[in-house]
Amino acid sequence: GRSDVDTHKTLPTVTASAADLEADIAPFRALNQALIGMTGHLLFPVWDAQNPATLSPTIIADIIRGLIGFDGLLLTDDIDMEALGGTIPERAARAHAAGCDIILNCWAKMADMEGICAALPTMSAATTARLDRALAGTRIAPAIAHGHAGLLAKRDELLALTGAAA
Repeated sequence: GRSDVDTHKTLPTVTASAADLEADIAPFRALNQALIGMTGHLLFPVWDAQNPATLSPTIIADIIRGLIGFDGLLLTDDIDMEALGGTIPERAARAHAAGCDIILNCWAKMADMEGICAALPTMSAATTARLDRALAGTRIAPAIAHGHAGLLAKRDELLALTGAAA
């Protein structure tokens, strides 16, 4: 609520004080046991003057994982939004390096998807564990548990494209 800029078009800067932001994150702390969370493409100079939250190791490690205490699966907002600079694969690599588990590329051009796969390493053990926890808490978990071999095979096929193991 502190920004009136559309992140689809430009990068908003939230100039609130550390004390104000501390108050703003109270609801997120209350929900820190959520299985899945999403970053936003906003610049918070009081926390990181150089990087928007999605691309900020400081915000992800110190604020989201630390201060808020969130240990769920962390997704980016769509990295194709104009709030972020660089190529789509560069954005994906920076978001992953910052600590995001899953990179969303909602406009998904084939060249971008191939570039993302080439730019990113395999899933870490921590990401795999968070993904497993998140899936276990969804409606898809019973389907997986009851032998949906086709679904599991498709998952494994997609993971193989990235070099990750199921």
